[in-house]
Amino acid sequence: MQAITTTSETFDIIGRTCNLRRPIRDRAGRSRFSESPVILREMSNLDRRMYLVKFADGATTFVFPEEIEVN
Repeated sequence: MQAITTTSETFDIIGRTCNLRRPIRDRAGRSRFSESPVILREMSNLDRRMYLVKFADGATTFVFPEEIEVN
């Protein structure tokens, strides 16, 4: 059984808004930049940390920490 580790930083950013540092594409292929999505969760995939963010219109996508600035 693998232990799940969390950090206090994770809980501090869940539910907060962020600014995009550069244009990114959402799952539908739309380019996003001037919006402030909400961070829904943090996850790790292939030893890379990523965040699932949700835009005002309900669209979601994954971003890397260097692509956002947490408000």
